[in-house]
Amino acid sequence: MPTKPYKKMKMNVHDDDDHLLPLSLIESEILPRLTAKSVGCCRCVCKQWKSFLSTPSFARTNVANNDYKLLLLEYQGNLRTLPDNFLHTKPADSNNVLILASLDGLVCLAIGSQAGDALSKLAFWNPLTGAYRNLHDPEFLFYSYFSLHVVGFYKDSCNDYKLVCVVSTKGNKLHEYEAHVYSNRLDTWRKIEFSIGVELSSTWSPATFNDQCLYFTVVDKFESRHSSWVICFDVETETFRRINFPTDHVRVAAAGCPDGSSLVVLNGCVHLCVSYTDYKVVKQGNRWRAGLWKQGERWKMDGDAGWVKVGDFTSRPLDKEFTMQRICITSNGNWVIIVDEENNSLKKLDTEDFTRQYRYFCSSRWEYGSSRVIYVESLVSPNNP
Repeated sequence: MPTKPYKKMKMNVHDDDDHLLPLSLIESEILPRLTAKSVGCCRCVCKQWKSFLSTPSFARTNVANNDYKLLLLEYQGNLRTLPDNFLHTKPADSNNVLILASLDGLVCLAIGSQAGDALSKLAFWNPLTGAYRNLHDPEFLFYSYFSLHVVGFYKDSCNDYKLVCVVSTKGNKLHEYEAHVYSNRLDTWRKIEFSIGVELSSTWSPATFNDQCLYFTVVDKFESRHSSWVICFDVETETFRRINFPTDHVRVAAAGCPDGSSLVVLNGCVHLCVSYTDYKVVKQGNRWRAGLWKQGERWKMDGDAGWVKVGDFTSRPLDKEFTMQRICITSNGNWVIIVDEENNSLKKLDTEDFTRQYRYFCSSRWEYGSSRVIYVESLVSPNNP
């Protein structure tokens, strides 16, 4: 390979100009297609390549061509990945952390204090490069792990990585929700308006990012009707709005018991997977059988008009052989990961195959999501650009 690639790259030993690649093609079409691990070797070619491959703009372009992995936080505080069960680097102290969210190869961590369950720091970490940075301390107080209801990780139109945190605060008599936005570029926090009438007893899902909006499912199982909603956060206007669950699901779940809900992006549209337990009497051969059955549905968000039902999960009786299937869902992909922790393995399925092959999934609750996340190996730096 020539030592001055910024002039021209040779395709073979001939000197014919027809066999030379222009630099613009190398930079726009070839280098961005390399995996993040391969880019490290190319940085050694020359100073010009090292400078170009180290820019934030190249790191953002290169994200789409890298491998997805599952990051697991075990009860003992160990961090590991699936499928290769290997990490080049780990945070300074991984014994007291929560995994909050991931975007473009950056993982947002909550660092707990050594005494009690209080949260002391938030940090961005790149599992591939090992780059790590503590965020500026927020003005609001995380008085416990459970005060941090949900975190949404997103990138605005100016390529600024941001967090939106919904927290409950201690008032004089009642607990209340607050929402705060963090800017990685400015390293500052701002309080924003949050008034959508969600009860503090609600369970939030991890965020799903699509088309400049973050989506969360919110379920309040303490109410008699098991109220469920989708909360949408517009990252440009920094406003929240509340979207009702599909009408048919609310009607069916009122008679049964809603179990779980997950959001996934399929072909650029938000889809809602819901599951519930219902009491049925069915005929099997010459006999009638009564009991609890697991059922599920998949709905497509139809703009502001509502929901369109696009599929059903296969119903099956709830018996001794029934096991819940744990899943992790990408924030903006069209596939899910089926986790088999006993065999230390995982399986990647698109949403259509998942609907056909699996009858039920466990709820992707915020508490469950804080111990695992799907991330992409990238060169994006957690430091301010």
